[in-house]
Amino acid sequence: MMQRERMEYCLEQVRAYQASGQRASAWAQGHGIEPRELASWCAHARRWRAILEGEPVPQVSHRRKAPGFVGAGLPAPEAARSVRLELQAGASRLELHWPLSGMAELALLLREVAR
Repeated sequence: MMQRERMEYCLEQVRAYQASGQRASAWAQGHGIEPRELASWCAHARRWRAILEGEPVPQVSHRRKAPGFVGAGLPAPEAARSVRLELQAGASRLELHWPLSGMAELALLLREVAR
């Protein structure tokens, strides 16, 4: 099918589903359509209608992140590797997890501690 014909077909299916009053999964199953595919069609319906009618395509609104949210990336597997070091002097105990990428700095620390 050409792209325009495909959009028209999908929009017909969305209209039929919405007019049915059924749950999406039940309607999709009864019509041989994957529920995720129907959900995708419903999400794109507004843009497709605008395209077919020659109107400006509505911009997709992105949800804003919650205030105060800070995204954090996970370190690469190699960066996550570390040396576990335990030092005990009398009643004092120190446990370090030092990244392998900073071995020169660890050597300096150990020299200072050994003095």
